[in-house]
Amino acid sequence: MGNKRLFIDLMSNNFFYKALSVIGTLGIVVLASSQVWSTLKKQTDAESEISKTLIELKKERKETLNEIKSTKSDLLKELDSLRLGSINELKANKDNALIDLKNAREEALKTLDSSINSDANIWLVMRSSVSQGGNAIHKIPFKSMERCQEAELELESSDGFAGRNRFFFTMCIDAR
Repeated sequence: MGNKRLFIDLMSNNFFYKALSVIGTLGIVVLASSQVWSTLKKQTDAESEISKTLIELKKERKETLNEIKSTKSDLLKELDSLRLGSINELKANKDNALIDLKNAREEALKTLDSSINSDANIWLVMRSSVSQGGNAIHKIPFKSMERCQEAELELESSDGFAGRNRFFFTMCIDAR
């Protein structure tokens, strides 16, 4: 009986150790599985967060691009409006300047005409260049030397003095 008991004890011990080994292995497998599961869950959560973030970024990018497109369109419209306004203003200023120039020219001619007297002995003599390269001499009669000298000063100070028919020389002469 002693051997039998020893055998049973050995078998029990052997069974105990095997059972303990199996339980330990199962514990390790359970712990490892829970670690793997936890890691996969974290990875899935991280991937989910990254995916959500990417979707939000794409949405914000699209909204920003639409806003930029809208702003660009508004700026182009405003620039076009300003350009048209500037062009119209320049045309109006040009037209007004031409009208002012025409009126000033007519007024100057009227002043000269009113000063001209065919019986006058005072003459404003002008030598001017001609566009073909030659010279021309012009004479305008006046009633008085003072009026002739005023016309001479007006002529020399005007923009037309240096224009197309540039006058090189003017002189008032008393022909009496």
